[in-house]
Amino acid sequence: MNGIKNRLGKEKGNWAEEIPMVLWSYKTTPQTSTKQIPFSLTYGTEAMLPMEVEVNTLRVANKDEESKAQDLRINLNILEEKSEKSGMRQAAYKHATERYYNQRVKEKVFRVGEYVLRKNEAS
Repeated sequence: MNGIKNRLGKEKGNWAEEIPMVLWSYKTTPQTSTKQIPFSLTYGTEAMLPMEVEVNTLRVANKDEESKAQDLRINLNILEEKSEKSGMRQAAYKHATERYYNQRVKEKVFRVGEYVLRKNEAS
């Protein structure tokens, strides 16, 4: 989120043009909680820049249609396993975050009859 704020903050009036690039970078960056790329988890394949297809880079030029289809089938078979692993990583990350937070919380027990400060806007 800080990257998004920094990028859009620099572009005062042109933030609408920057949003697609910021979202693309977010979708193709491994996330802390899952250690996976959101694009890969969604589509089951590695993301390619549009420029790679237009310029016809080595990654695109050396593949024929049959090998592309075979790679896609393999990636789709692996997708469910990747999704399960990322779900387990995310649960472990949440547990670690919860444990970190709970270490710093000081428990306070209130007894009947004690006065407590209560804000009206919170109730």
